Amino acid sequence: MRVIAALLLMLIGITLVASPPAGAQTQQTLTLEAAMTSAVDRHPSVVAASRAVQAAEARLVQARAGTSPQINVTGRAAVGTLGSTGTPTGGETASSHNVALGATLPLYDGGISAQQVAQAQAGLDAARASLLVARQDAALTAAQSYFQVLRAQRTVEVREAAVQTAQAQVRQAEAFFRAGTAAQADVIRARAAAASAEAELVTARGQVETTIASLRSAMALPVGQPVTVADPAVPAVLAIAAVDASTEAVRQRPEVQRAEADVRSAEAAVRLARIRAGTQVNVSANGSVQVTPDPGQTGWSVAATVSHPLFDGGRSKAAVQEATANLEAAGARREAAVLQIQTQAYQAAVGVASASARVEATRVSAEASQEALRVTEGRYQAGVGTLVEVLDAQSSAAQARVAAVQALYDLHLAVVSLQHALGRPLVAQR
Repeated sequence: MRVIAALLLMLIGITLVASPPAGAQTQQTLTLEAAMTSAVDRHPSVVAASRAVQAAEARLVQARAGTSPQINVTGRAAVGTLGSTGTPTGGETASSHNVALGATLPLYDGGISAQQVAQAQAGLDAARASLLVARQDAALTAAQSYFQVLRAQRTVEVREAAVQTAQAQVRQAEAFFRAGTAAQADVIRARAAAASAEAELVTARGQVETTIASLRSAMALPVGQPVTVADPAVPAVLAIAAVDASTEAVRQRPEVQRAEADVRSAEAAVRLARIRAGTQVNVSANGSVQVTPDPGQTGWSVAATVSHPLFDGGRSKAAVQEATANLEAAGARREAAVLQIQTQAYQAAVGVASASARVEATRVSAEASQEALRVTEGRYQAGVGTLVEVLDAQSSAAQARVAAVQALYDLHLAVVSLQHALGRPLVAQR
């Protein structure tokens, strides 16, 4: 593959590092790894997913706190004509104060707290999986934009070479016309071909600006910031069968992990709804220590509460039905995610093989079209060919070189897309 890429780049005649726009400030050349890292570190979607993880962690702490001892200090101060028992003091103003330490220990609540913790843990797992999804998607988008910039810039170089060739052909046709060996129609055709080549060059240059804007957006960079990119090394083609790719993707993709966490959360919600719809038992222990006005005075209690809903208008039953339906929906979403990911991985594996084959095919086509152009130009100069044949050959050669450029960067992108489809990290986690 490295030999193919080297021959392809020599044929196209491109430089390895793209130049920044005229008048732009100098910037260090951006590598593919740096582009993906910037997207992962800076993109708002990743930041939002990271904050969602922090919120889920806080919810888990709150859920676990419900099963832990609760200790508090209570203070009370009063002044007036009523005593501490609420009886009048005969009009005399009296004051009282009280400070105590209290502790409460939940002993049993029928499993409500356990299910709330399970829900919170599943929510945290889902949030972490969503963060991985956001990181992978941001990195892939940056990689796609990166290769689109390179493809657009190399296409400009091909179009610039085509314009130079077309202009040289105009000068040759004019010289033949002055020498009386060609008709004026050849000059007109050559000028029309040159104008068409210039129009294609303008379009290609506009595409460069568009793709750079997309790359800045993917990297969360300010609008107008100069971006200079460099060709990465020719990627090593991942040798994996399409069926094996589907299996690995299901095992590693964070989307599946998120869907499974959603199912666990829904299962906990069903159990919680069923507990609340039945007989509820709560047992707790309480203790207190007097600080003032009688330091050291203690008290304790163990309390149990039993409740059973006799009639609630069908609310408890409906809550169970809702939770059950949500569980079935979560299971269906998990199955849909698995099917989608299997298909994506399968297609990505096939796409790498196809892209690799296109690189070789377009290289051969570009060489053949270049040789055909050389022969056609020789025939025209010898007076045995027509300008129409030359112009057709020039157009075919330019299109073949553009196809070769596209095939090379399609291979780069196919390899990155396969890594994404398999769930393999595109950027090292930190």
